[in-house]
Amino acid sequence: MKKTDLAGAVFCCVLWGVLPIYWNLLSAVDSLLILCCRIVFSLVLMTLLLICLGRFRLFGETLKDKRLMKFLVPASLLITLNWGLYIWAVNAGHVLDCSLGYYMQPLAVFLFGVLLFKEKCSRMQVAALIFAAVGVLVSVIAFGSFPYIAVGLAVSFALYGTMKKSAHADPIAGICVETLIITPFAVAFALLFKSDGLARLTFGQVLLLVGTGLATGIPMVLYSRSVNNLPFIVVGFLQYISPTIGLIYGLLRGETMTTARLVSFIFIIIGLIVFSVDMVKRARLETA
Repeated sequence: MKKTDLAGAVFCCVLWGVLPIYWNLLSAVDSLLILCCRIVFSLVLMTLLLICLGRFRLFGETLKDKRLMKFLVPASLLITLNWGLYIWAVNAGHVLDCSLGYYMQPLAVFLFGVLLFKEKCSRMQVAALIFAAVGVLVSVIAFGSFPYIAVGLAVSFALYGTMKKSAHADPIAGICVETLIITPFAVAFALLFKSDGLARLTFGQVLLLVGTGLATGIPMVLYSRSVNNLPFIVVGFLQYISPTIGLIYGLLRGETMTTARLVSFIFIIIGLIVFSVDMVKRARLETA
């Protein structure tokens, strides 16, 4: 397990954690229009990256690879669903619902890592999972009703990660193909159903929408690389960083920290600490 891959995964999760701030800057823009722009400008960014790096041939090779496309096509649909639900939820004031969803997601990723990819976990990792699971369970019970937004976000992204790890495609070329698949639909939808919204955009909003390519592409490339090179279990647990930042941001915006949320937060943080200690021990053993 390389330190650069681990650092990239951590940075990716931190970027995802602060993204609600960016989406709130676009709160006056229709959520589906944001989603369309996010898809299109991510494709533009990935294409430019491949050209600048002299690796554009990988794009064509990926498109022609039937084995890769078997995973990248459903990955494209899953990430579109995840992005759309997330942007709508944040702008509709459900930041803590999103946070709960991304707290639930690593549990699904951890489970997929063990069941689908036959990854082995240590006793400390199992203990960390139990602490985190208790924290998530407390949140779900306290929710008072079935957490549709949270479950939708958790399942869609965990399945997306599963597709990405199964494909093991080049990070940039893979994302380029994924966004290409859905871009024609995004463009058509924006022009046919959101033309009024496009016409009302201010110059600042246009710049922010163009920036969605960077806001989306950079963490996605880092995530794709970490999924390819790190155990799925490790990738899953690192993803607790993102909702923790999201939780803090939701509280700063005035959302309430109930007793149940506090208990849930404490259990998950304990799980993160236990998991981090285990990773440090493993790293020392590998370098010894």
